[in-house]
Amino acid sequence: MVYGAGSKKKSTAIYSPLSLIEVTADIRADRPLPSVKEARLIYYIPQTADIRRQSVALFVTEILYNTLRHPMQDEQMFDFLAGTIHDIAEAEDIENVHLRFLSGFATVLGIGVNEADVASLLRMPINRKDRQNLIQEWCDYYQLHLEDFRRPKSIDVLTELFD
Repeated sequence: MVYGAGSKKKSTAIYSPLSLIEVTADIRADRPLPSVKEARLIYYIPQTADIRRQSVALFVTEILYNTLRHPMQDEQMFDFLAGTIHDIAEAEDIENVHLRFLSGFATVLGIGVNEADVASLLRMPINRKDRQNLIQEWCDYYQLHLEDFRRPKSIDVLTELFD
């Protein structure tokens, strides 16, 4: 629970998807939800006019929502996700960021494939058709290895944008 989250004094970047924030919470046994005492923005994806970056961020958010069901402390996962957020915000080849994410995320989840093969593939120029095939194959791979994984609806948006 965040008191004053809707106030104009609070930065909307703190509460936007994929923002890295540092939180001080008030956790009490008699309350079902902790309340946030303080939230400090560390890094965020700027809300720019680049619809491609925002669409990749939406896709990554949807994948995370579909796969991470239980809270856990995992430094490797945090470092990977922080790197992904920086990649979305700053990569010149934004059309391949979601493919790098799917490959790296599978490795962090423990269901990865040979990373050397994937890394060499992602260094090569990828045409539209190959990109579409790769994202479909990655989603099939996730469905095969993760129970209850749902194919992201934002795939259609990415396909249209990167045509």
